[in-house]
Amino acid sequence: MASPFDKRAVEKVRYDHALLPYVAPAPFDMHLRPHAESDALFDRLVIVSGTPGSGKTTLAHLFRLPTLRTLQDMAETSPQLGDLRDALANCKAYEGKVPRVAGSRLSMEAVYRDCWECPYDPPIRHRLLRSLINARAMLIWMQGFTDAKIPLESVHLVGRRGTPGELDSIGGETAREARDRAIAVERAVIRVCGALLPPSMDQFPPELNDAYAPIDLLDRFTVPLEDRDCEILPLLVLDDLQHLHVEQQKYLMRWLAGREVRIARWMLTRFDSFGPEQILYGKPMAQGLADATEPGVQLGRDVLEIRLQSERGKSRTDFRRVAQQLCKRYLAQIPVMQTRGATDIRQMLEERLENITKAQLKAADAAMEQVIKTAHLPAVRVRDIRQHVSIYLEDRAVRGVEAEAVGRAMTAILVSRQGKKVRQSSIFDGEVDAEIEDHIVRPTSSVEHGARVHLWHKAEIPYLYGFENLADLANENTERFLDFAGQLVNLLLTRVIRSAEARLAPMQQFNALRTHSQAMIAGWNFPESSLVRQLASGIAEECVEKSLEPNASLGGGASAFGIPMTEFIRIAQDQPDLARILQFGVAYNVFALTPDQRAKNKDWCLIELSGPVLLSHGLTLQRGGFLERRVADMERIVKREEGRA
Repeated sequence: MASPFDKRAVEKVRYDHALLPYVAPAPFDMHLRPHAESDALFDRLVIVSGTPGSGKTTLAHLFRLPTLRTLQDMAETSPQLGDLRDALANCKAYEGKVPRVAGSRLSMEAVYRDCWECPYDPPIRHRLLRSLINARAMLIWMQGFTDAKIPLESVHLVGRRGTPGELDSIGGETAREARDRAIAVERAVIRVCGALLPPSMDQFPPELNDAYAPIDLLDRFTVPLEDRDCEILPLLVLDDLQHLHVEQQKYLMRWLAGREVRIARWMLTRFDSFGPEQILYGKPMAQGLADATEPGVQLGRDVLEIRLQSERGKSRTDFRRVAQQLCKRYLAQIPVMQTRGATDIRQMLEERLENITKAQLKAADAAMEQVIKTAHLPAVRVRDIRQHVSIYLEDRAVRGVEAEAVGRAMTAILVSRQGKKVRQSSIFDGEVDAEIEDHIVRPTSSVEHGARVHLWHKAEIPYLYGFENLADLANENTERFLDFAGQLVNLLLTRVIRSAEARLAPMQQFNALRTHSQAMIAGWNFPESSLVRQLASGIAEECVEKSLEPNASLGGGASAFGIPMTEFIRIAQDQPDLARILQFGVAYNVFALTPDQRAKNKDWCLIELSGPVLLSHGLTLQRGGFLERRVADMERIVKREEGRA
């Protein structure tokens, strides 16, 4: 039985009525609603960026007029879709029960790059690109009305100045005439850009010699809906901007940031569309606008940037909510899971270890006894530590064999820490000096995480399992989450079909996710992917070594390199090759950068490892633990791996 987790919704689901049940409302509330409330979402150029699979196209797809009308109809009978409809209403996609916007999404993967390859001067190439975008946007708007069952005869175009004859150059005020004019312009551009031998300018089709700029002239559409004339705002969405030449990107940004453009306009692009200055240092994606010759274009006032990877401290909690909504919607589309009432993945993933073997307990016990023997603590002190650990675990409802295993590992860590505080006695003393400094170590959540990391490496007791860890592995990336969740859903589906309980034990979860993360890493195929993989692996190996220290000095362990900010801000200038590796590592969600972290009276930039890398190496998902390193250490890792190759 095919699982919907195995396919990407927007690209693989053909019809809106089949797509909408998969879409979660939380991303709209997180990323768009704050800007819609101030109208910034529709009154200026909006640049939406994120890693592949972060949901850019899905966000844009739902602002199509036929999709909005379909959602309105379906929401009347489905509470689940009612939540999605309300989320879009909060983003001002609706006015009452009527759609307020009509999106026209153009994917830049198609012929648009060909406009740059033509043997003409840049102004002519830009003119061809602009004409093609204008024509296709108009055609998609018109097709949207048709798909929404609105006759074109009832659709009227309104210019931004409202003067007579203002829209004559684009076909007039009626939709059918505007569509016919757009068809003619599109054909003319394709004939020029697609010709085996491009024509000279004096042989251009006449449609390209006349002015044609609906995006510059349009203000709104008026259509009869719900027994009244409604105003609908045109929305232009240029998706996959990274496929264009960089000069085309800059030109489009300057054009669409103009204050005289009255329609809503969005640009959707991946991080790898930009350079290291934007990716590594967080500078504005539209920074090129600062050098524009057109007056009045100012960053912050004329351009709004939305990055789908938000602040690290807030985004993890928000994404767990998105992940739970996605799972519930996707599982509801699998008939056998719906019949069994198995639509809450959180309830199907066990979060307590109940099957720990005697061999694993023996390994945990041996590790603890070795630490106790080395620390030379008085027996009474060891008993106190064990008692505190037992109370800690009981308070957190950790019981049974899980409490035995975790308790041993936590005891070992605390004994090691306390042992470092014992005043060492002389080798000639006849008794052990039991004097211990005033500070007494206590069990904490970070010690527990460190213990669980130790248990995985020393006793092969699974570490990462349960819904929250599943969500955190995705690094706030929707596609990656669905990929990981799909591995567990396939196992659950097999169990349900065989009439077994729809639950997965921690070891089943851990093994499936870890195997998949290793395959995911091996399958990376993007610019500099080999060097990115090598750098990530090198960082992870050093983090493992630090995390397995007997006293777990970093609690749950290390998951990042910390580079002094004074060095990091010069990487692009002084080490451009390393900057390029980091650039694509961040762009494809292998690394996450957390700059300006204060520790030990210094400012650091943390280069954090992604979920798949952490899982495949048995490292913690807890943030904050890092190794103090220099830029030279990263260069050493890359060169070491190059030498091996």
